[in-house]
Amino acid sequence: MSQPWMERVRVAQGFPKPSTDAAPTAVFLALFSVAALTNIFIFLRNNRRGHKFLFNGFCIGFCMARVVTTSLRLGWMYNLDNRGLAIAATIFVAAGVLILFIINLLFAQRILRGLHPHLGWHKAISRTLLVLYLLIPLLLVMVVTASTQSFFTTHPATAKADLNMQRGASTYFMFFAFLPIPIVTFALVYPKRNDPDHFGQGHFWLKSAVVLTASVLLTLGAAFRTSTIFISNNTSPPWYNAKWCFYFFNFTLEIIVIVLYVAVRIDLLFHIPNGSKGPYSYSREEAAEQEVEIKSLQRRSTDRTGHGTDTSRSPMGALATEDVEV
Repeated sequence: MSQPWMERVRVAQGFPKPSTDAAPTAVFLALFSVAALTNIFIFLRNNRRGHKFLFNGFCIGFCMARVVTTSLRLGWMYNLDNRGLAIAATIFVAAGVLILFIINLLFAQRILRGLHPHLGWHKAISRTLLVLYLLIPLLLVMVVTASTQSFFTTHPATAKADLNMQRGASTYFMFFAFLPIPIVTFALVYPKRNDPDHFGQGHFWLKSAVVLTASVLLTLGAAFRTSTIFISNNTSPPWYNAKWCFYFFNFTLEIIVIVLYVAVRIDLLFHIPNGSKGPYSYSREEAAEQEVEIKSLQRRSTDRTGHGTDTSRSPMGALATEDVEV
């Protein structure tokens, strides 16, 4: 039974229906569940060997958010007049992807700090990016408020204000998704004045390619959602209101990014030492690994010869006795 609120609420690509939405929603529910389990496996295995990488945990959180999103949509399509399910499903569609935006920008920030240590750690840049991060939860609250209110209000002025808030927040989210592109591009082309601060495995070009690819995909989805909010639907349903647009520009692009992260092993590419702070704090992990390797070789030599080896006269031995700066 159609409810009055269903006539005035605007839903991207229309209300979900079992005939057109059940199958693709179930498929993405399964895909995000598998992606969550994969990241859980990687996260637990890394923890067992002392390799801490919280971004796999963030990916788990994103995948679980999408499991909830698809579950809510399945419930909503079989109970279209349930306003609570409609509100929850709409909010989760808009909010879940923000986790990927934050992950990608943090990776871009690490690339900038790695290629240009002194510039990347400059207080002005760090504080600017911090402000951009802090705006995300504030705008998310605004979106939740506007989206929820739009399901209840019957006042035209309030409905217009809700729409404007959604447009403003969506525009900022699109900018946030796009931001890693100029940051990484600048880091690659700007002349290097100091040696790079290497971190993780793989070349900086590979790290940059991963961030740029993910950012292009995420920006494409964000730009589509922002555009449809600004465009009025007073005429016959245009192409962007087709069901495939919803699943392609949302779930498909997102699962591609998650698969990319898993395939290239971001837990190895973008890993940095715990407590890194300041120029060249990333590279101290390499010195620590060399120290562990040297000590291991010393123990093996002692086991074979029955006496220790004086390492103080060699450069490698000196490294083994030095403290690694934190």
